[in-house]
Amino acid sequence: MNPRPFLKPKVQPDDKALRAALGKAFAFHAKILRMTRAFPRQWAFSKSSGWMLKVHDGKKALLYLIPLAGGLRVSLTMREDERARLIDDVELTGMRQRIWTARRFTEGFALVFEMRGEAEFKPFAAFLAKLIAMRE
Repeated sequence: MNPRPFLKPKVQPDDKALRAALGKAFAFHAKILRMTRAFPRQWAFSKSSGWMLKVHDGKKALLYLIPLAGGLRVSLTMREDERARLIDDVELTGMRQRIWTARRFTEGFALVFEMRGEAEFKPFAAFLAKLIAMRE
């Protein structure tokens, strides 16, 4: 995927800068924000990653939205019980292998999604809707 456009610690991205950097993927960014509107959000800066938007439940992150030039990366961690339920969800059959092979960390099972088009966004949106329902 393309490089990260927001690497200056003193320049937090706004909607205008995001729209310019993400291009067509800005629509997916906006859809994810609508899907996660019940969760608090907070911009964070990392020296290695640049600016990213943390969407959380007050304690733990639901996901991180990482702007890319011409695309969008979403990083998240599923809890063990969530993973078990998502693997068995018949509506997510196309993602079963990805969920099954997610790398395990202390916080849970990590997944990274990169989106430039509808083909990548659609299965992610279905997955996210299920994960949100478990967290609400």
